[in-house]
Amino acid sequence: MKRGLSILVPWLCLAAALAGCESAFDRHRDSLLQAHERGQYALAGDMLEAANEKGLYSSKSRVLWLLERGAAAAAEGDSETALVMLNAAEAETELFNEQSISDLAGQWLLSERATKYITRAYEEQYINVIKMIAHYQAGRTENGPTVEARRMALKANEMRDRYAELLDELKDRGGEVDVQYSSSAEFIESPLGVYLSAVAFIENGESEMASTAIRRLESAAAAQAGLGISADTSYAGTLEGLESSEADALFVALGGVGPTLARQSIGPYFVYLTPIYFELPQIVPGGTGSSRAIAEIEYADGTTGEIELRYIEDFSAVAEANFAKELPAVHARTYLRALTKSGIFTAGGVILENSDADSGVKAAGLLVSVVGGLLYLAATEKADIRSWTMLPGAAWASVTDLPEGAHRARVVFIGQGGQRLHAGEWKQVRGGRFGLDSIIEYWSG
Repeated sequence: MKRGLSILVPWLCLAAALAGCESAFDRHRDSLLQAHERGQYALAGDMLEAANEKGLYSSKSRVLWLLERGAAAAAEGDSETALVMLNAAEAETELFNEQSISDLAGQWLLSERATKYITRAYEEQYINVIKMIAHYQAGRTENGPTVEARRMALKANEMRDRYAELLDELKDRGGEVDVQYSSSAEFIESPLGVYLSAVAFIENGESEMASTAIRRLESAAAAQAGLGISADTSYAGTLEGLESSEADALFVALGGVGPTLARQSIGPYFVYLTPIYFELPQIVPGGTGSSRAIAEIEYADGTTGEIELRYIEDFSAVAEANFAKELPAVHARTYLRALTKSGIFTAGGVILENSDADSGVKAAGLLVSVVGGLLYLAATEKADIRSWTMLPGAAWASVTDLPEGAHRARVVFIGQGGQRLHAGEWKQVRGGRFGLDSIIEYWSG
């Protein structure tokens, strides 16, 4: 038996090699991430358009294309395209939030990638966050931001529900796998999203909704601080009691790149004669080289000043914490599916092994069944690493009162040593009875 298993070593290597093969879609996704890392948002948009024309994004990945295209447009400052794309993505997400029978069958019989991409649980809330950003970019403070704020308020419950459904689905399948499950109540809302929600409600005079958003912001900020990101959650309190007349300018700095997903190989190893191999998605944190962000202001009277923007969110940390709630169910489902697939192949060899056939025939039959199962696993058990890669890595923000009149301001990213890493363009902000002006600055470093 040991000699027989040693014969399988080359086949194990072949299976690993097959698992590592990259498709044209994978290569495109790598190039898209590189464009994001270089801050080439217009190029990213062009790449997405070209990939879509070539058919790299199938109907099962349509939502992913819409998300990426919308986020690239928002980063480029094209708020209208961003909203069109993200509205379409959200509409499809809501339409397909309940998986079809064919998707469920494909997920359990074929692979995680056989299903329609409808966003990861940790990504869904960011649709509304980026849409709020786009509305503020466009100078829109009524209806748009508050609508997105209300929609986002529902997403935390939807994330918890989706996780609970995954666990129920696993239990219905009779799965007993050694994985640790976390409390679904631990999902963290996007601190930036809740911050922008509070500002939107304040600007529109919805004091009760603003107070609720501020309480949610305090909870989200505390949860993020619990991840070891930032212990300073006092910025939530600065919004308490703020009147719309005191909110003249909103500054938001979005730096770096957000999290992505990569493949983690499990196996190959054997459960008796049954080979096991599968892949799991794992978070690859993004980040930024900036440690601070400020707003520089040239006032109408010729004086200058600066405002320290508050550190609001580490996108990778929040995403990783939320993804950790979803992964155990994916792990368990993947293990059960791989074991079932491989067992079907191995069963034929075992039956032959227990027959009256010649020993050489038995050995050959067992080898073919084991190798066949292993190669099938390598070909089909690729992790689903489709993820929204065009998200930023970190966010700073502040809202402030200004003297009456027209002023100029810009957002500046600062490094750990105090050096200026990137300065945005000067834009007009007004104090007085003009409502809220917003300056949103993206920098990929």
